[in-house]
Amino acid sequence: MKKVTFYYVRHGRTLFNEVGKMQGWSDSPLTEEGIANAYEARQLLEKINFNHIYTSTSERCADTAHIIRGDRDIPISYEKGLKEVNFGRFEGVTMANHQEEVDRRRFGDFDWSDVGGENVEMLSKRVLETYDRIFAQSDNDDNILIVSHGSVFMHMISFMFGLDRKYYLKLASQGEKKDMPAPNGYVAKFSRIDDEYHLDQLNKRDDSFLEKLYATKR
Repeated sequence: MKKVTFYYVRHGRTLFNEVGKMQGWSDSPLTEEGIANAYEARQLLEKINFNHIYTSTSERCADTAHIIRGDRDIPISYEKGLKEVNFGRFEGVTMANHQEEVDRRRFGDFDWSDVGGENVEMLSKRVLETYDRIFAQSDNDDNILIVSHGSVFMHMISFMFGLDRKYYLKLASQGEKKDMPAPNGYVAKFSRIDDEYHLDQLNKRDDSFLEKLYATKR
């Protein structure tokens, strides 16, 4: 039996987050609040002995990863497979100017392939392949830090953990709106034992949140 534990961090809040622009494969810098998000994650995770850090190649994630690492001697690898969803021609647009169309896709089939982006099948394939590779490169009982994106985690709820994504969104929407679909900073702890993933902890969510979510397990 082989077990690897993952700690998932969403990049800190960015300029595009502040001004309401679509931000997938496009990028924007961390704001002061975003830098603070990264330092908060660093403090929360400072006692974890990480064996490796894997980050999305997006600058907002790479900067977050480096803040969390600080002066610790932990190798960092950059993975395109951990990038955010590609929104195609909607990259960089102001959401308020396309709210109906954006919401139809975001809360419906989440398919951006017809506008040059990705659909859920494309996303899940590259993400799962990336985690397969990370798992294969890791030793038993390793602790791995992942720095990635909010929408990626939202879909991992379904394709990785077998839970109800829409119910997750419903539960999460009862908190602060900017925490959707995952808070900036430390998001979750999960484990992989052989070929099975299990969501162990959601930061900033009480135990009842996870219990309700696991009631939807397929």
